[in-house]
Amino acid sequence: MDWRYFGALLLLVSLSVCAGPSPDAMDGKSEFCPQWTVGVVTPAYMETWVEALEVRDDRGGVFNIPQGMAEELDQTVGWGRIGPGANTGVYIRKSAPEEIYVRWQSLVEPQTYTWRFIVPDSLRKALTTEVPMVWQGKSVQGCRTNIAIGVAPGGHVVVWNAGLGFEPVEVMRGQADVEPLGPDQGKYGGRYVRIGGKAKQYIAEHGIPYDSWAPPASATIVTNADALAHPAPEPPLIDIAAHPEGTYVLSDLMEVASRVVLKADGSFQAGIELGAAYGTATGRWIKQGNTITLQRTSPGQPRPTRGGADDLSPLFDRMQLTIDGPCLRTGLMGASACYLRR
Repeated sequence: MDWRYFGALLLLVSLSVCAGPSPDAMDGKSEFCPQWTVGVVTPAYMETWVEALEVRDDRGGVFNIPQGMAEELDQTVGWGRIGPGANTGVYIRKSAPEEIYVRWQSLVEPQTYTWRFIVPDSLRKALTTEVPMVWQGKSVQGCRTNIAIGVAPGGHVVVWNAGLGFEPVEVMRGQADVEPLGPDQGKYGGRYVRIGGKAKQYIAEHGIPYDSWAPPASATIVTNADALAHPAPEPPLIDIAAHPEGTYVLSDLMEVASRVVLKADGSFQAGIELGAAYGTATGRWIKQGNTITLQRTSPGQPRPTRGGADDLSPLFDRMQLTIDGPCLRTGLMGASACYLRR
């Protein structure tokens, strides 16, 4: 497993879990869908690092959804299919989205794009209103609860609406703007996330099929100019030495996925995966000077490993992390590793 894709899974914090129509829907007791999801996908081999995904809902709430590598579709040329009921993101409860903002690094170009769009009333209604469907041979009420945002090189964008038991429906096409400040809005010297070997080989052999993602002539194109004029609010750059609490993702070791969360109350949670081996841990963290030491008190939630693979949770026991700019740096598996602040 590519560490960056697992990192995206680590970052997607589930606020709720839905495996099918709700019990209320099955009994015909509810007409309102209580939750919906949003996430980002990209064509196969067109590796994409999502920097920001922000949703403003109809109650004035703003959700800044942690991101990472976008999930890849099943084909490269053209948009392909996301599959019926595709669930690509985080569940959000009891509200409807009004505006969505996404910023991403297209690693194969490389280029950074930004796109903001107003959610159409038709999509808002589809996300929150139950409709008749057939589930496991029975006639029930169901919800089209999922928004999937497809992003591709050249700034091409497509939005789908899907739900468990429903075929995906294309809602709109879009054209993103180039982010003038570059990756991470210029915070880290213009450095892009490193492209993977398979994607690099594909581009060398086949190039980038920009035209295959272009919308048909009949499509309605939504650009940033059609949406709100104000830019998405960005949090100020945080001084890690003064405020180390936050989420850090391993950024520079191939085939290894890992995350460390330092909480303000002095506790931490951590996870790591390498092939079939996996480990999680919880405990306390202590800062002395520019060094943060993790003190593991117990493993995290157990998960069965494949083929008797090693438990990696002891790696976090007394792990020392040195503050180095935007990184917490440590020795990991014989290499110097950077846990990058997200």
